[in-house]
Amino acid sequence: MSPEDFIKEVKSEARRPLYVIGGGEMSAVSRCLQAAEEAVEASFKDFNHQIINLEAGQARRLVGEASTRPFFVPPRVVATKNPPFSGDDWNHLADYLDSPNDDTIILIVLDKVDSRLKFFKKVKSAGAMVDCDPPKGAALRKWLIEEFRARGVTLANGPADLLIERAGTDASVLAGEAEKLSLFLGEGGAVSAALVKEMVSLALEAKDFALVEALGRQDVSYALATLMEHLTTEQPLQVLPRIVSYFRLMLRIKTRQSSMGLTRLPKDEAGRLGMHPYALEKTQPQAARWPWQSLAEALSLLEDAHRDLVTSAAPPQMIMENLSLRLGIMLKAAGR
Repeated sequence: MSPEDFIKEVKSEARRPLYVIGGGEMSAVSRCLQAAEEAVEASFKDFNHQIINLEAGQARRLVGEASTRPFFVPPRVVATKNPPFSGDDWNHLADYLDSPNDDTIILIVLDKVDSRLKFFKKVKSAGAMVDCDPPKGAALRKWLIEEFRARGVTLANGPADLLIERAGTDASVLAGEAEKLSLFLGEGGAVSAALVKEMVSLALEAKDFALVEALGRQDVSYALATLMEHLTTEQPLQVLPRIVSYFRLMLRIKTRQSSMGLTRLPKDEAGRLGMHPYALEKTQPQAARWPWQSLAEALSLLEDAHRDLVTSAAPPQMIMENLSLRLGIMLKAAGR
C-alpha cells in the first residue's frame, strides 16, 4: 500500500485495525501519521490519539491500549515507532490480528521490517503494509516534484534534476530542501534553475562529481578550487575514498558499455550500477573522457596518494594538491 492509499483509507470506513508503516522515508511517514491523527474526532483527540514508547516484552501493553474502547466516537489511534520487540512480542501481535478491536487503529512505524516473521506475513497478506521506502531511480524525480506540489510550489523536470544533482539522492535531505525553497518562494511560486544554484549547496557527492568533471576537461585550476572547498570541512582521508569510488564507478560504466557493445548505456542500466538515472546520464560523458589506460593510471595515483597520506610526513593538503595536478597532467598527455 502506498502512503497516498493509506491516507485515503485511514480516514474512511474501510480503515483497518492495524497498519505497519515501513521504510523510514520521514516525509511520507509524517504525512501518514498526520492523516491518522486527523481521522480522530477533533473534540476527543486528547483521549483517542496516543503515541507511546514501548520496550521489549511490552506487546501486551500495546494490545491492552488497542483493546480500550474509544472515548465516544471511533476511531482511537495508538501509534508507536521502532519498538524493540522480541519474536514473542510479534507473535502476540499476530494473535491479536485474529480478533482485533475494529474501533482502534494500531500504527507501528518501523525503519526495517523482518518479513520472515508470522506477524509481518499476516500484515502483508492483509494489505496493511504501508510502503514508505525512500524513492529511487526514476521515481525520485516524480516524488520530489510531488513534495513541492504538496507545498503549493511548482517544480519542473529540469530544476528537479538539478536539485537532485546538487543535494544528492537522500530523500530526507531533498525533503528538507523542498521545505526551505517552498518557504522562500511561498505558495504559488515556481522553482527555477537559478534559484536552485543559488540556494542549494553542493552535497559531498556533487563536489566529488565537480572535481572529477573539472579534471576530465583539464580545468586543473577549478579542480583545485573544488578540492580546497572540500578540505575546508573535511580531512583528506575522508575525501580521497569517495574520489576513488567515483573513478571505480567510471571504470564500471566503461566495462558495462564494452560488454554490451555500446558507447552510451540506456537509463534502465542505472539500477545495475546502483545509480540514479540522472547521475548515470551525467557520469557517462565523464567516463568517455577517460581512456582505459588513464583510468588505470589514475587509480594507481590515487593508491599512491592514500599511502602517502597514511605514511608520509608531507602536509596532507600538499599531497592532495599534487594528486590533482598529476591527474590533470596525465589526461593532457593522453590527448583528451
